[in-house]
Amino acid sequence: MNFTRPASNSTGGKSRPERVASERASPERPGLLPDFLKPRTNPSAPFRVAVILVPGFALMSFASVIEPVRGANRLSGRTLYHWRLYAPENEMVGGGMVESNSGITVAAAPVADLEQENFDIVVICAASHAEHRRYRAVEELLRRLARRNVALAAVSTGSFVLARAGLLADRRCTVHWDYADSFAEAFPDIQLCNDLFVVDGSVLTCAGATAALDMMLQLIGAHNGQELARQISGQFLHGGIRAAADDQRRMLLGMGVTNSVVQKAVSLMEAAIEEPLALTELTRGTGVSQRQLERLCKRYLGATPAQYYVQLRLERARRILRQTDMSVAEVAIACGFVSLSHFAKVYRRHYGCSPREDRKAS
Repeated sequence: MNFTRPASNSTGGKSRPERVASERASPERPGLLPDFLKPRTNPSAPFRVAVILVPGFALMSFASVIEPVRGANRLSGRTLYHWRLYAPENEMVGGGMVESNSGITVAAAPVADLEQENFDIVVICAASHAEHRRYRAVEELLRRLARRNVALAAVSTGSFVLARAGLLADRRCTVHWDYADSFAEAFPDIQLCNDLFVVDGSVLTCAGATAALDMMLQLIGAHNGQELARQISGQFLHGGIRAAADDQRRMLLGMGVTNSVVQKAVSLMEAAIEEPLALTELTRGTGVSQRQLERLCKRYLGATPAQYYVQLRLERARRILRQTDMSVAEVAIACGFVSLSHFAKVYRRHYGCSPREDRKAS
């Protein structure tokens, strides 16, 4: 099992102070594993999981949290895990229901009832809206649970909820790559990485979607052995349990690009959005000539390095516009455009509308 790796660079190319957490889980130092990662020695006492569903939560992330523990119970023939669902009471619809981002509703208890039971871990499952809104009752609850040393986990944009509760200070964390830019802008002092999931002391953060499946399978493996985790993975036709430290964006790029030079070039571009690198710096960083880099990028990306670089910057600009309240001028600067008029012109050419029009329509 490998839940962690050495601290990596954050998204957005911003330098953040590295933190070495003495309590961080490490397979080489099992004595320092948090309690919720230790093997379960009492099979008659189920591991208790509470899931807080923030309105607009993603069904895929939710299922990826719940289905593995259900599978563990089924395949083992024992109740290894017990779970309950909660949601902010003032956000419920139709009498005890919480709505997902696809419009499907799930029954849940009011989050105020959560403290009536003792849970080993509390998971905040979110997606749409959590980057914009505050859930103060949930934040206060999480702070109380943290003071009682209850393990906390955040899936997808659940990391925003933990951050606003002040529970990610001095910790490494992750969030779904689509929200990484807005998270970095909102919380510049929090050390953000691109990992699928991160364990830092008693706090887990997860990119969401199927990364939550890998996180839960790793948790089950730690509790009950890797063989059970592999059996569950096989039941879900999951190709293999990915490590926590697998990089979200590198995996995304790897789906269509296998050339290491192009992968390196894209990584360099992604790490320098606010202050774009010159083509000569890209060639120096990849160790190939300008002509060869142009040829490889056209072959694997369908665009020149300059064209693809602008596309990356525009994609980031669009995410920030839609997920934050930053002004258009601030977004332009954050994405390496020194001229607001040039930014607006390029944006309209690429997306067919101005940045302001796009923000209003989102």
